[in-house]
Amino acid sequence: MRLVDWIVLCVTLGLVVAYGLWRSRGSRDLNQYTLAGRSMPWYAVALSVMATQASAVTFISMPGQSYVDGMRFVQFYFGCRWRC
Repeated sequence: MRLVDWIVLCVTLGLVVAYGLWRSRGSRDLNQYTLAGRSMPWYAVALSVMATQASAVTFISMPGQSYVDGMRFVQFYFGCRWRC
């Protein structure tokens, strides 16, 4: 990695930490911090879970795995999504 890459990485990490600290400034206890005071709508929680499950590894590995195993991999993938 070159110097500019390290700078971009450090600035990005710093911004993520700063944003997290800024957003959590009103949290007074652990319940409010971890559960957002139970104020999030169901669809925001559902989209968050979907985004967590659909990681970069999934998008990188799915084409290779389906090339090796064929379409049966898709059946396992969707079955695991709803049951795992």
